[in-house]
Amino acid sequence: MSDLLRAGRRGERLTGLEIIDVHAHLGVYSFTIPDLSAAGMIASMDRLGVTRTVVSHMACMSADAERGNRELRVAVEAYPGRLLAYLSVWPFSREWVVQQAEHWLAQPGFVGIKVHNSTGFPYTYDAYEPLYAAAHERRLPVLFHTWGAEDDFAQVRALAERYPEAAFVLAHSGSNNEPGYTEIAREHSHVYLDTTLSMPRLGLIERLVEGAGADKVIWGSDIYFIGQAQQLGKVLGAKLSDEVKAQVLGGNARRVLARVRS
Repeated sequence: MSDLLRAGRRGERLTGLEIIDVHAHLGVYSFTIPDLSAAGMIASMDRLGVTRTVVSHMACMSADAERGNRELRVAVEAYPGRLLAYLSVWPFSREWVVQQAEHWLAQPGFVGIKVHNSTGFPYTYDAYEPLYAAAHERRLPVLFHTWGAEDDFAQVRALAERYPEAAFVLAHSGSNNEPGYTEIAREHSHVYLDTTLSMPRLGLIERLVEGAGADKVIWGSDIYFIGQAQQLGKVLGAKLSDEVKAQVLGGNARRVLARVRS
């Protein structure tokens, strides 16, 4: 049994490695979640040994995204270096997107962009272009909500060709279409797979690593939708070396975030 799995089974706080959660949420959603506070998220991180968490707001899926960004700013200011933020923008117009990107990406702690297609706008929608241009210029991660649809992959491929300096992260990798995820990650050096998935099939983490490469798989939890402990456990229990688990849990995300230009 690996040392990391043994520590996890004992309920011990993981030490000796940097753990970065690249997929998390704050804000009220349509069903009850007992604790939605930034303080509660930090308590979860402290209990498990998570170093940093990159958070988007639930309002990323609505026209009220600006309010969400304001709430995120309060959270990252309260816990600098522990909580980082993804900017989300409703694409009212290109001018609006430019204004929002220039304002929020200048704020401390905003280190990436979250785009969600439940808004009804495709990822290649014209008004989003200034976001991707900013991500390219600043080498930011862009987290896309995906669920294995070929159309999503086609859109991300088109964007990856156009914005090679951005880091594109596909959420919920392995959902419905494992080969599609690993194929696009192999094709593009700056496309990464996030592990966030509530009910993954047995061996998913191992197959993502084998198919895409150990340097292309990044851990995310989806807290507050899903508990960080549960999502951490599926990586700890994977049949991988502790060195590869450390890459997935933090090393790869650290490399992505280190490229960000202020």
